[in-house]
Amino acid sequence: MRAHPMDERGAAAPAADPVPPRAGGWPAGRAGRGRFGDRDEDGLTLVELLVAFTALIVLLTILSTALTAYLNAGTNVISSYQATDQLLPSSIIIQRLIRSQVEPAPTPTATPGVSTPPSCSTAAKIPCPAFLKGSVGTYSTTFYANIGDTNGPGKIVMAATTPVKAAGSKFYSSVFTVTQYPACPNPPSNALPGCTASTPACPFVVTSTVPCSWSTSGKVLVTISGVVNGQTYLTNNTPPTIFSYNTLDPYSSAYTAGAGGAAGGGGILPAFNACTAPTLDVNGNPTSSNCPPDMIQSVGIDLQVDVQGTPIQENAFVVYRLSSASYLYSPLVG
Repeated sequence: MRAHPMDERGAAAPAADPVPPRAGGWPAGRAGRGRFGDRDEDGLTLVELLVAFTALIVLLTILSTALTAYLNAGTNVISSYQATDQLLPSSIIIQRLIRSQVEPAPTPTATPGVSTPPSCSTAAKIPCPAFLKGSVGTYSTTFYANIGDTNGPGKIVMAATTPVKAAGSKFYSSVFTVTQYPACPNPPSNALPGCTASTPACPFVVTSTVPCSWSTSGKVLVTISGVVNGQTYLTNNTPPTIFSYNTLDPYSSAYTAGAGGAAGGGGILPAFNACTAPTLDVNGNPTSSNCPPDMIQSVGIDLQVDVQGTPIQENAFVVYRLSSASYLYSPLVG
């Protein structure tokens, strides 16, 4: 072994550093070392960064798609509930009113030996049916119903407006309303708009042939917007087909489904424009009715509503007359 050199005092001199210092003051053998110790040169390469960003973009895309689907589903549910909340309460009101239909005045019966019985209106020479003559239509109808008013039955007008195409919508749509007009007071007065002291009030005797009178100011009970009722609205603004009718002749027992035929001008069914006294036999007994509005036994209602954010909602139902005699006017019921 090589001995360490001795200094002047006989002590061993420290071993010289075999690596001379660099110009910067650090040994050449420490070129890979930092000022504060060892520096780790490991890190992400460009390829690794690209892979990480690609994975992040895929995850965000999946999250965005799921969130969009969730929000759309929520919108559809809310819109469906809104359409249902609009249709169901309205259908209850409509059914109650149609079931409560009454003649606005007693219809006198035929007298044996008389060719024609007394008419409800001496001017028109016709009975007073529950459904107004000439108003029985496919998208509008007018009838009378007991509404709990001691002055008499109310006049009910159910009608849809002329369809219009809203901005951003592919359908023409109309607004369907149900309006109730009260009977003029008895005794007559000008307490209500359209009623005067000379306006006939509802009769309270079974032999009367005078019909009721009604106020010109009504109360809107139902409003349903966005009624489309069919794909025809893609090209035109034809009023919707909402009402259909089934009739029963009380004298001949002839039942007719979908009575009335095709709609005429204004959607009014042509068979319901006429209303005359029943046909009598040689003994003066009625053999058939000549008043189709008074033969209505049931009314079909079909409402299709387009609500933004949800498929078209439909509510279709049929309302039947409670009995063959339930439409007779009763001042006790009103």
